[in-house]
Amino acid sequence: MTQIRRLLTLLVVATSLVLVPSATADLVDNSNELPSIINDAAPAHLADSLAAYSQPRIPINAEQSAKKVRRHHKSRSGAHVSGGKATYYAGHQLDNPACPGATTPNDSSMIAAISDDSPFACGDQLRIKDPNGKEATVHVVDKCAGCTSNWLDVTKGVFTKFDSLDKGVLEGLEISKVG
Repeated sequence: MTQIRRLLTLLVVATSLVLVPSATADLVDNSNELPSIINDAAPAHLADSLAAYSQPRIPINAEQSAKKVRRHHKSRSGAHVSGGKATYYAGHQLDNPACPGATTPNDSSMIAAISDDSPFACGDQLRIKDPNGKEATVHVVDKCAGCTSNWLDVTKGVFTKFDSLDKGVLEGLEISKVG
């Protein structure tokens, strides 16, 4: 029976199959010793809202890159957000930016990540202004899955132009598209 469990586990891992517990019960005598990979397997279908994140982020060629840009929503000319907020991300979180053709930034890069429902789009130049009059211009190169339409994720370099990293969240921002 142990060999059957090992073989079953190897098959599930190797082929990424999602087995229904009732179907595995007949094969393994309803044992509670099933590996967690069988009981806790993720669904085989990815929600449409997450499908864009499952594709490679590095475009294969310029034509494919242009198609991807067209598939994402476009920013409106003169797009503007009042009462916006910003948080920062750093280190390995910056690896593999989601926008087509974007190179990997570093902690001091003047870049931002936007939400899927943002009025801005990949490639946009944005001007961020805080209530004290401090300003910074950033380039959108990434997506922020946890952000809302009025929220940017920026690098430490951008964040520290406004306040110390200890603050954690910048609020009351005016964010507008440049050009």
